[in-house]
Amino acid sequence: MANPEFQPSKEYLSWLMEKVSVDHDNSVSNTKGIVAQEFNAEFGTHHKSVEISRWHSVADWAQELGFSRQEALAINNRFWYDPKIINQAEPNPGAIEFLEKANKKGGLIINSSRSYDQLDGTVIWYRQHAPIIRPEQVIVGLPDIVVPGDIVAQAASKAWIVKLFGSRSHVEDVPFHAKFMLDNTDAFVFLLSDDASLDEAYRGRLMRFGGINRQSPDLTLLAKLISS
Repeated sequence: MANPEFQPSKEYLSWLMEKVSVDHDNSVSNTKGIVAQEFNAEFGTHHKSVEISRWHSVADWAQELGFSRQEALAINNRFWYDPKIINQAEPNPGAIEFLEKANKKGGLIINSSRSYDQLDGTVIWYRQHAPIIRPEQVIVGLPDIVVPGDIVAQAASKAWIVKLFGSRSHVEDVPFHAKFMLDNTDAFVFLLSDDASLDEAYRGRLMRFGGINRQSPDLTLLAKLISS
């Protein structure tokens, strides 16, 4: 845990978990892992998922191989949006335990910025890996708002869903999305990131979990903090 100076009390944490919104890609699902694996398989590289620190990291890898920026962005989008790739991802460490515990509180939703045409594949992913999550709990990006690569529209979609469902807290891995959520909703944010830039400004509304031993942050510790 990267900001141990602020930790919600057991009672407050339980209250937050009664209505929690949870991001999917790289929070629950290890999408970075499968994207890196498939990129390496196609291009003969040896990248690691922990190297993916921003949306265009895969485009940067492609440019290093000699592709133009336009070609690299097309490759980037192909890997991030191909359901045959992203729905192969395994759950992140701690994700299933977290979902099982939080879901017992009664108000959990999956709040993903995936485009609407990804809904069925995402529902199938939960049916396979976390069947306790019902199809109606899985929410994806709002149609006509979320478009590939538009990080502002993605964040706005998540914030709107949090308001619509009255979520008290949100689990997120993208600092920009976390900041947008903090600025535009009343939700408490659990951020899975090594980026400490929000820690001080949002003390009291943000709890951040960093990676351990050069691994990407995951839900292991948050799952342990939740009482069954």
